[in-house]
Amino acid sequence: MADQNVPQNVENEQDPGANTQMFRAFVNEGQAEATTEPKMNGRVLAVVGAAVVLIAVIAAIAVF
Repeated sequence: MADQNVPQNVENEQDPGANTQMFRAFVNEGQAEATTEPKMNGRVLAVVGAAVVLIAVIAAIAVF
């Protein structure tokens, strides 16, 4: 009866919530991956958008 409370598949996995330092390291590890810079930032998208609008305006003027 005492064996019911013992987990059967216990490996060397450590619970990050059991220790404050481990929990903070776990949270910081997730944030480090999330803070990587996106491949296309806002400035690049603005320049590409402006170029597309400029080409569209020139094409509209050339047609008429």
